Amino acid sequence: MKIATQYSYEKTWQITRDEDLLRMLKEEVGEEAAEGTLSYVKEICKSGKTITVGSCRFKKGD
Repeated sequence: MKIATQYSYEKTWQITRDEDLLRMLKEEVGEEAAEGTLSYVKEICKSGKTITVGSCRFKKGD
């Protein structure tokens, strides 16, 4: 499954690799919670919903 991301100051969505997703989440929630948060983000995105973590938004990529 592809995940699209968007920072709060951006207007376009970008398909993002898992490594970059993890890096972004580490910046937002910290090193310890990043992997668990990534799992949670993927579960939410599977259902077609958009989730915001800090200044990043995540949704299922097309």
